[in-house]
Amino acid sequence: MKKILKLLSGMVLSSIAGCNIDKPAPGVLSAWEKPGADFTEVGKALLECGMPTPYDVFPENKKLSINAEASIDACMIQSGFHYKWGGPYWCYTFKEENLPICRPGAVIPQRSVKRRLNSPYCKRYKNADECQS
Repeated sequence: MKKILKLLSGMVLSSIAGCNIDKPAPGVLSAWEKPGADFTEVGKALLECGMPTPYDVFPENKKLSINAEASIDACMIQSGFHYKWGGPYWCYTFKEENLPICRPGAVIPQRSVKRRLNSPYCKRYKNADECQS
């Protein structure tokens, strides 16, 4: 019985090895791509574009308005990133709301290292890869 338990424990441990079990699931991080950019670079870009945290599970991200989310996406696209699955379609999907970011002449936010380093995520996790200068 002890051998079976040890064997099962070994199988479980080997199956989760290297899975970044200490970090939340990537979520929005896995939706964006840019040639040569890894998850850390995508996370930095999201934070610099105004996303409070690079991971979906944090409540700060759920508080964003539709316009704020669309603005972050516009900033990401302006920075050379694109959605892996097409889109985003904020201005089409929410046409009735007449989002400020979708109006002619709207100013797309620029990436800001200061915004990233002062984000709720980097204030909480100063040693995270995304929060290094």
